[in-house]
Formats: sequence, structure tokens, C-alpha cells
Amino acid sequence: MELKSKRLRIIPLTIEQMALLCQSREKLETVLGLVSNEFIEIRDEHLNTAYDEMRRSCEAHPRDYLWYTNWQIILKDENKSIGSIGFMGPANERHETEIGYGIDEAYRNQGYAAEALQKMCEWAFSQENVYYIQAKIESDPINIPSKKVLVKCGFIKTGSEEEKAELLFELEKPKSSFVSIYMCLGLSIGMYIGTSFDNIAIGMCIGISIGVALGAALDESDKNKRKRN
Repeated sequence: MELKSKRLRIIPLTIEQMALLCQSREKLETVLGLVSNEFIEIRDEHLNTAYDEMRRSCEAHPRDYLWYTNWQIILKDENKSIGSIGFMGPANERHETEIGYGIDEAYRNQGYAAEALQKMCEWAFSQENVYYIQAKIESDPINIPSKKVLVKCGFIKTGSEEEKAELLFELEKPKSSFVSIYMCLGLSIGMYIGTSFDNIAIGMCIGISIGVALGAALDESDKNKRKRN
């Protein structure tokens, strides 16, 4: 699978591809059929350790590997990997998950991080039991661009950890609006049924009524889940 935005393709790495990434990014790019990125930065020990932990987490949770793996951010026009993004695991009992991302220095300040982050948040919120996405950044002036990306995507600062010198941001899942969706669906089905029985008006009324009832029930269910959270 892959996610697509206007300028990007975002691909989750398989467990085997994560193993290749741990060896070298160049090997991974060759397997993915990507153009080599001449601006690849030298990986430090911290990043090597992070990739290895992600690989081991994928192996330990093969059914949920999408929540642990690295997602490569690929620039469509150049067919080139320009960064990565990913989660720290599936949602916890409070329906929270954490996300992290990074863009190669040569491609920063061009809106790619925000574009990738928005698509990933959309995907996460489409999954079951995800209501909050969190992100942590270092409380350092050098991280002002990261803060701007989060704010642009709707994240709100919710706290800080002074010991770790980190700022915590959070994005809440948009409230559901199933009534309008199911009303339109019911209208379409009602018109079809009404046409079959030569009474479109009655068919439309029945379809709309059923659609509104179903939509309202789903919206109420979502509202109750938020209250419990």
C-alpha cells in the first residue's frame, strides 16, 4: 500500500525492507527503484539505533507493523526519497498514538513535511480507536520549523517535559458527521427503490429517514467514545 498527496508518495516499508534500511539507505532505494539521493546525510548512531528498534518492533508485531515501520517520503517528480515518517506504535488505551518525521536538509522549508504529516494523520484517523495523534519536539530554537509544521497541520501544544526539554503537541480526530453522508446515501437508495415501485417520493422519504437514523446513531456512538476518553 502507499499514500499519495499532490507531490508525494508515502510508502510503508515491509519488515524485509526495514532490514535493508538498517544496512544502508542506498540498498533500500535500489530495491524500491528510486533515484539515488545525492544529498543523503551521514547517519549517526542515534538514527542507526532508531532504525534497528523499528525493525525489531516490526518483527515482534507483524500484524501491526504499519504502526512501527518507517514510511519513506518520496518526491513524485524526482522519484527520490527525501525523508521519512512513522508512528511509535498503535493507539494505547487512551486512543493516543505518537508520530515522528524528518525531511532531508536539501528539501526542507518547501512544505513537504506538512504535506506528508497531513496524509499520515488522515490515514491514522481512518483506523479503529485512534482519536489523538501526539508529536514531541525538542524545546530548542533550532526546532522552530518543526513547530511551524505541527501548527500548520492543526496540532496544539498540550504540555512540556522540562527534564527532557521536549514540547508535546496533539491533534484530535475531527468530530464525525455521518448524518449528512448517510442521508445522501439513503436518498440515492430511496430514489432507486421508489423508481422500481413507481413512487419516487415515498422511496426518497423512506431512504432519507433510514439514512438519517443510521448516521445519527454513528455520530452518537462517536460522541460517547470521546466522552469516555
